[in-house]
Amino acid sequence: MTGVILALAAFSGCGSGGMGKVKGKVTVGGQPITNGTIMFYPSTGPGAVGEIGQDGVYTLRTHKPGDGAVIGTHKVAIHATSIGAGTLEAPKSLDDELKGSSANSSAKNLVPGKITWLVPEKYSTPNDSPLTAEVKAGQNTIDFDIPK
Repeated sequence: MTGVILALAAFSGCGSGGMGKVKGKVTVGGQPITNGTIMFYPSTGPGAVGEIGQDGVYTLRTHKPGDGAVIGTHKVAIHATSIGAGTLEAPKSLDDELKGSSANSSAKNLVPGKITWLVPEKYSTPNDSPLTAEVKAGQNTIDFDIPK
């Protein structure tokens, strides 16, 4: 009977999604990306997220910094962009001018900067990304080198 209780306790511990610490590096064509977010999505349990530093290195967290991710197979998404400087431009038409500030006849419209994907956009959602990772108990180093 004690063996059955211990077996059930061990089984339920696995079902509750033990954690593995995860760190790694994200590169594109061998070069580290300088910012972004990496997300691990398990088939069951909470997801994990990590901020990617200027050297391409990340550490995952699920509940608290550095606690890692649920043990098991994960879909992986990486969202990394840079945004160019915006510009102020004079309105091109009366309609554009009316949309701007009516109190200032010399008002200019802010044109957002261009968004550049540091990691190709297809990797930014779990449904489109082909990336997967296996998280095991203990320490995990999971690197991703995305082709250019």
